[in-house]
Amino acid sequence: MADLFTPDLSDRPHDAEIVRTMRARPEAIYKSFTTGWEGWFALPGGLIAKPVPQGQLFFVVEYEGKRHPHYGRFLTLEPNRKVELTWLTGMDGTQGAETVLSIDIEPRDDGCTVTLSHRGFYDQNRADGHGKSWEQILANLDARLTT
Repeated sequence: MADLFTPDLSDRPHDAEIVRTMRARPEAIYKSFTTGWEGWFALPGGLIAKPVPQGQLFFVVEYEGKRHPHYGRFLTLEPNRKVELTWLTGMDGTQGAETVLSIDIEPRDDGCTVTLSHRGFYDQNRADGHGKSWEQILANLDARLTT
C-alpha cells in the first residue's frame, strides 16, 4: 500500500530548484521555515504552524492587494538541516495542487547553503515562475536575518 501522507507527484512532473549561499545561520533559516513565517513571508497574526511530521501549516500572504492563503503539512523535519512540507495555494499559485517544498540547509563557516526545491507543478512555466519568486524570497530572507 502506498504512503497516504506523501503526495503523488507522478502526474505533475515539473519542478524548480534554487541553490543559494546564505549569510544567515542554519538555525535562523530552519526557524524561518517552521515557526517563523510571520513578518518575512506571512501576514502577522494569522500563522498556524505545528512543526511535527504531519503537523499543519496555514498562513496568508498579501500580494498586489490580494490575500492568498497557503496550506500545508510538514513531512520531514531535521533541526537546522532540512524542512520538507506540502504547499498548496489557489489558481494563481499551485493551481490547487498539493506540491512539495524541500529546504535543505548545509552549514558553512560563514552561514549556510540552502537548496530549495519545489516539486509537483502541472506545467514548467508555473514551476519556473515559482523558482524566480523563491530566488527573490531567499535573497530578502537572508538580508532580513543578517541586518
